[in-house]
Amino acid sequence: MRNPYKLTYHIEPERGLLNDPNGLIWFKGTYYFFHQWNRFDTNHSYKEWGLFTSTNMIDWTNQNTAILPDRHWDRNGVYSGSGIEHEDEMYLFYTGNVKNNGGRKSYQCVSKSVNGQTFVKEEKVIETPTAFTEHFRDPKVWRGSDRWWMIVGAQTKERKGAVALFSSGDLSDWTYENILYDQQLDNMCECPDLFSLNDRTDILVCCPQVIPEEEGATGITSYAAFLSGKFNEQTKQFKPNGSLALIDYGFDFYAPQTFTDHKGRRIMVGWMSRMSEEEEQLCPTKKYGYIHCLTLPRVITWENDRLIQLPIEEVKQLRKTENTFTSRLGDFELDSGRFELELRREDSTSDFYLSLRNGAIEIRYIGEKNEFSITRENWVSHTRETKVNEIQNLSQMSLYSDSSTIEVFVNNGECVFSSRYFTEEHQLRVEYQGLQHNGKLKYYSI
Repeated sequence: MRNPYKLTYHIEPERGLLNDPNGLIWFKGTYYFFHQWNRFDTNHSYKEWGLFTSTNMIDWTNQNTAILPDRHWDRNGVYSGSGIEHEDEMYLFYTGNVKNNGGRKSYQCVSKSVNGQTFVKEEKVIETPTAFTEHFRDPKVWRGSDRWWMIVGAQTKERKGAVALFSSGDLSDWTYENILYDQQLDNMCECPDLFSLNDRTDILVCCPQVIPEEEGATGITSYAAFLSGKFNEQTKQFKPNGSLALIDYGFDFYAPQTFTDHKGRRIMVGWMSRMSEEEEQLCPTKKYGYIHCLTLPRVITWENDRLIQLPIEEVKQLRKTENTFTSRLGDFELDSGRFELELRREDSTSDFYLSLRNGAIEIRYIGEKNEFSITRENWVSHTRETKVNEIQNLSQMSLYSDSSTIEVFVNNGECVFSSRYFTEEHQLRVEYQGLQHNGKLKYYSI
């Protein structure tokens, strides 16, 4: 069967279910993107680490299995974690999940590699501190001024979300320090990250999770958010400058992780899903034996007290044909569902409308309301659904579609909308209106 949803420049599995990006690292001339993977089925019943590698973040090789759930402390799942390099070795920190008679036990574990091919697990693990339940996972490790730091997503015994802080002098013996942060994190915090974007600004990434009160109930809701502030290594506290804000305003973005590459760029990658259980069950790619993908890698910076996200510059190498449209309104046919559009407007406060792939995706900016929105058809309910964010103007927009993904970067990365959408291969019509005063819409086939 010809697959109309198959991606060409995003990471997706050949089979099974992919979720959180893990252990993102540049190591000995190669990018390593590990990820959560169920290679046996398209559900969440099993977790190991899969691996994709690349030298340019455009051409990826699927290396399949990297870390298996084959020890006592991870026998029911190799959960999310992070990677660092130290003395020419790769250290991969992850959560080992153990289930006993309906209960859960979590261990923070490490696996090491000297060649990026063979991963050897250490026997020493970190057990959950007494202040927390066993909803304790997703270690992120980094080097501080004089020691190593680790944060772990946590739930307190009072069923409150928190970020736990550890320190180590040797990456082997870890000391629990304190709760780094515990505000606005609902019942549980997943996939924390902490990094500096300049001398004055650190970013704390959190994924608050609301867990149903009833045992066995479904409907967990969660989202990816961040705080700007400053981490003080002496007091071991994070002082925020404001409130939690969404990282991405689209339908499908979760569990982001960052790393610094050999070019000095802070790069973020997310899991491109926030599907409900029913949406996963009915996801159109499942009939081809797989489900889910990762976002484009993004370079993130802090400019004018704002988190800026832009796709890596390497993606421009994918451009093929180019066409420019300057009429106030118009329509044209795409070469395929893989394309880039770039909008530039001098009259940035007027309305703008864009319909993609015969209306499968609609993008609107309503200047009077300062409202930017993206609309798609839900493949379960077959109703139209919309995500909205308030922006003061629309002067620029870069949009990347890869057959069944769309990522929209607004005003040079001031906000981003990432979403999955599923439509037929032959639906390639584009319509737009709202160009004026030297406005341009550029189309690049990919």
